[in-house]
This record gives sequence, C-alpha cells and structure tokens, in this order.
Amino acid sequence: MRYLEFKNRLDRGEEFSVYLLEGEDAYFRENALSLLKERFISEPEVNAANFDGADFDAAELLSSLTAYPFMSRKRLTLIREFYPKPDFIKKWLKGFSENPPSDALFIISNEKPCETLKKFKSLCVVDCGKADANLIARWIKARCAAGGVFIDDKCAKTLGEYCLYDMSRVENETDKLIAFAGEGGTLGIEDIDANVSRGSEYKVYEMTEAIGKRKFADALEIVRDLLLKGETPQRLLGTLYNYFRRLLHVAIAEGSLSEIAERLGVKEYAARKIAEQSKMFKKRALKSAVDVLADSDYRIKSGMAEENEQFFIALFKIMTDNGSAC
Repeated sequence: MRYLEFKNRLDRGEEFSVYLLEGEDAYFRENALSLLKERFISEPEVNAANFDGADFDAAELLSSLTAYPFMSRKRLTLIREFYPKPDFIKKWLKGFSENPPSDALFIISNEKPCETLKKFKSLCVVDCGKADANLIARWIKARCAAGGVFIDDKCAKTLGEYCLYDMSRVENETDKLIAFAGEGGTLGIEDIDANVSRGSEYKVYEMTEAIGKRKFADALEIVRDLLLKGETPQRLLGTLYNYFRRLLHVAIAEGSLSEIAERLGVKEYAARKIAEQSKMFKKRALKSAVDVLADSDYRIKSGMAEENEQFFIALFKIMTDNGSAC
C-alpha cells in the first residue's frame, strides 16, 4: 500500500507485527517509522533495538524479536537495508516469520525491494517510492496555505520537478519559500527559480533538453554551472551515460508507459518525461551517444585520456551528431 493509505489504515486501528517500509524516498520511510513508534512504543530506551542490515549479529536480532516489551504495547526491532537470503530466514527467523508475536514490532526499512521478506506472516508492505507529481503539488499547496502563502498549480508542480519529487527536498524547499514569501505572500515562478537549487540530475535533464533542441550554448552554460558547483567531468559523464541509456531504453521499448516505468524503476510521470525527451533524438543518435559516453568513461578510467578533455570531446560528439530529430 502507498504511504497515505498506510497512514489512514493505521489511524483506523489496523496493526501488524511486521512492517516493510520499501522505496527510494527516505522522507516516507522515516515518517512511517515515526508514526509506528508514536503509536506502539513507550519507554523506547528499553523497548527498541536498532540493527544495520550490512553488519549485525543474527542471534541478537532474534533475541530482540522475541523479547517481551516493558510497560509498552510492543517492542520495536528496527533493521535498515536488510536483504536476507531464504536460507537465513529458514535458519534464524523461521519460527518468527511463521508466527510473529502480537507484542513484537519488526520494522524493516529498505530502499530496494526484497521478495524474501514478503513471505512473513502479519506483514504490511508500505510503498515508500516517490509520490507522483500531482500528489506532491497538492502537498506543496496545502503546506503553503498552512503558512499563509499562496502558490498556484503550475508553480507547485515546478517546485516538485526541481526537487525531482524527493519529499525531503520538497519539504525543505517549500518551508524555505514560505519563510521567503512571508504570511500573506504569493510565490511565483521567478521566486522558485531564484531560491530553489536544482539538483545535478535535473540539470542533466535540462542539458539534454537543450541538446535535443540544438540550443548548444544553453547546454554548455548548464555544464559550466555544474562544474562551478563542484561536479567533476567524470561524474557528469557517468550521469549522462545513465540518462542517455534510459532515453534509449524508452525509445526502443515496447509496452505501456506504466510497464516501462516499472522496468525503469521510476514513476509513470517520470517515464512520460523521459519518453517525451527521447523523441527529440533518432534512435541511432541515442545509441551513438550511449556508445560515445561508455567509450569515454573507459578511456578515462584506463588512463588513456584526461577526464576534462575527454568529457568535452564526448559532449561535442553528441551535439554534432546529425541524428537529432529536430
């Protein structure tokens, strides 16, 4: 279930022994964790244990899961980034997974999916992936209204897009803009442009958009800005490679937009934006760009070329490729 459904069902009194908070948005994972702690845990100093999925003692984990709570409805066992193999469950957690105690609260917070964990009984899987553009825009408008500030739909969607729909960034940037506008104020596009820092991934999207439209001066200005802000040519090369590979995948993919989004591991809105941008290039040009970027990365890592020079060689090859659809 999505985060909002989880929150509503929790308010209605539904409860489980095991919660899998799964998805790339840390904001939703941490907020879900806070809600569960507030609802079920008293005296957290003696009723909560934290584990790191990359380095933990299995016996200590099992001991925590089967311990009785002290003056609390449940005892919390939290583990982050936990991706066990079936053999581990069978050896250490078989009894717990088949019959979790009602006073246990086992919370697993994972950025990536893990099918093994979904075999637990009394399990609630909370989808903590990035919210869609419309939901985030509504959240921004409501947050602004609560602060006495007006923002329209277009500006709210632009703010979400600049933040790449990452709710932690959305929250921080929205609060910053509310403070900037002041009670009774109004936020416009110019305020968002002036006060919201667009992340490297969004800048790469803008740069690719400029290349697709053959606005090369704009693309180079974006590159210059990224380098001035500390991005290295090699890191940009890797980001560009991953982005053009996505464009190519979408350009040649079959199936519905929702199916493509699932394969890419992104929301449907993001897949739609990628699909729109991929149409600016011929498929051959996208394949050429991916090959050029992969070759440049290899040449830098093998010591055959200097990273700054090789990055700009790759960029100019992509710009001058006559396969653009424009």
